[in-house]
Amino acid sequence: MEIKARKIGNSIGAIFPKDISPEIGETFTILKVEDTYILKPKKKDIFSDPNDWQGFRNSISSDDREWNNMKSEGEES
Repeated sequence: MEIKARKIGNSIGAIFPKDISPEIGETFTILKVEDTYILKPKKKDIFSDPNDWQGFRNSISSDDREWNNMKSEGEES
């Protein structure tokens, strides 16, 4: 599929074909990697509400706890 960059007011934009268009009002972060543009949908920060994580530490397994407490290489002692 191919789209063309267009002048929209004082900006440049692209019109999405209906079959792949995002929801109206959806927001994106745009990244440029060399000559490639990447639109990444903005998502809610899952860590923003500490109440969502209450009791989480008590629910992890001992294997998970080992990974969580692992030191970086060179800091093992």
